Amino acid sequence: MNHTSRLALESARRLLRKGAYSHLKKILDKLHAADIALLMGQLSHKERLELFNLLEPEKAAQVLVEMDSLLQVEVLENMEPQDILKILSHLPPDEAVDILDTLPDDKREELLPYIKEEDVDRLLSYQEETAGRIMTTDYLALPEDMTVEEAIEEVRQSREKEVFYIYVVDSRNHLVGVLSLRQLILQDPKAKLKDVMNPDVIRVKVDMDQEEVARVVARYNLLAVPVVDDNNHLMGVVTVDDIIDIVQEEATEDIYKMVGTTADELWEASTLKVAWFRLPWLAFTLGGEMVSGLVIRHYHRTISEFVAVAFFVPLIMALSGAVGNQTQTIIVRAMATGRMEGMAWRILKRQLGVGGIMGLVAGVLATALVTLVQNNLLLGAAVGVSLLISMTISSVIGVLVPVFSKRLGVDPAFTVPSIATLNDIMGTFIYLGLATYLLVRIS
Repeated sequence: MNHTSRLALESARRLLRKGAYSHLKKILDKLHAADIALLMGQLSHKERLELFNLLEPEKAAQVLVEMDSLLQVEVLENMEPQDILKILSHLPPDEAVDILDTLPDDKREELLPYIKEEDVDRLLSYQEETAGRIMTTDYLALPEDMTVEEAIEEVRQSREKEVFYIYVVDSRNHLVGVLSLRQLILQDPKAKLKDVMNPDVIRVKVDMDQEEVARVVARYNLLAVPVVDDNNHLMGVVTVDDIIDIVQEEATEDIYKMVGTTADELWEASTLKVAWFRLPWLAFTLGGEMVSGLVIRHYHRTISEFVAVAFFVPLIMALSGAVGNQTQTIIVRAMATGRMEGMAWRILKRQLGVGGIMGLVAGVLATALVTLVQNNLLLGAAVGVSLLISMTISSVIGVLVPVFSKRLGVDPAFTVPSIATLNDIMGTFIYLGLATYLLVRIS
């Protein structure tokens, strides 16, 4: 926190303690909404609610957009529906829907009967995490027969709309072309839009997943992308600020999935429910590690006869697991950003080579060190060869499991905890099996 933010925080707390609300309101009026949102994150629950209630509805709406979902829920869940709707009325429909989506189901159901806004109703009718759900209906679409001069005047009068591009439609609201503001200004004022527009419009369907929408915007370096229905009717626009939010949201969601939990636990009050979010994967891990234990039990004679064999089980599990974690993280992220399309086989061969090289290097070093420490070349060879094999296989598993899970309709991020457990079982089996062969049967 910088000096200015710290000073604002101290001033806010002091004025709240004194009940000097009029002075505090003057300070809040001068602060940017993003700064107020940052300030509220540093306050206690009681202070946060007091400060938020001091904001005018329009300023409160701006602050609300800048806050994370946890704080949004905290300040809204105890407010009356009419007060919440008064705040949401100052937001574009897409942002109002985003706020509604963050609220618990019971609070959202309490609000819906009071919502009269047609655009909000329409946006809520689309599936969550689709282009239709995140689009804004405050865009500028002009008829193809309009002149450039008339279009420029329309732009000047459209201060409340998102105007990144001028979308051109026909008499039945079909999207037929697009113009950037720069292109519009440079055209002959008397020319008609249909004669100067670009007819090759990058567009997305209302039911397209928001993650794919983000890829489209990133691929073509757009500031906004139009949303159409199956009949090419222009329904709305997804803007770049929404895309930034989506990218952050999807990345955060993938991180939670990769550790076997969910973002819901951040604002869930019940510790029992928070534990329930994590238990399924922990139960799977427990089962997997029990299998690892059974593998070790199966080779108990080898371990009892050559106790030193047990010393290096953690080494095998750790290194093969580390390689698997590296590979699966790269693959899951590449799949999330669309970089895996048509490249699965190429990436598999590359990861196979990478795993083999790292396994060879680690295997040679481990063989030398184990032989030196234990004075046993066969044990050193067992550790080294096991590392070579298990690290190579772990790299392959890190590619194949996410790829096949996606083909089966399972989010690849969900497979990350299972891959770690699978690598442990595989590494232990390879090492103890090879150690048994070299130390018991050969020696």
